[in-house]
Amino acid sequence: MSGHRTSAAGARRRILIVGDHPLVCRGLTALINAEHDMLVCAVGRTFQQGLEASAGALPDLVIVDLSFREDDGLAVVRAICAIQDAPPVLVLTMHDASLDARRAFAAGASGCVAKQEKTETLLAAIRAVLRGETYGAPGR
Repeated sequence: MSGHRTSAAGARRRILIVGDHPLVCRGLTALINAEHDMLVCAVGRTFQQGLEASAGALPDLVIVDLSFREDDGLAVVRAICAIQDAPPVLVLTMHDASLDARRAFAAGASGCVAKQEKTETLLAAIRAVLRGETYGAPGR
């Protein structure tokens, strides 16, 4: 049995961030770590680091920033979702949220949030996906 989604009651849920923009990753880390019920367990700055951390850090959720300079964010989502017993993936986008949401869900993501949203919206999306729900699906 994998360590994914097996956090003990009361334990902080483990979040992996995959993205290559240092300011975005640091901001997300600070936001998430300030919450009582979750923490960032790892940050992957490349496609390969994201895959390795997804398998090795045993996150309960992976947040993938689609805006990679050299890697394809959707390829990262597809690769993580293809891992046996993969954690759910929440996508962050700064482009056309409805188009990116359709692509993200087709790639296997469980949620999609535009970077322009309020921090409360992102935290609500994280918690929804951790509960096994989808967030930001097109047509909802």
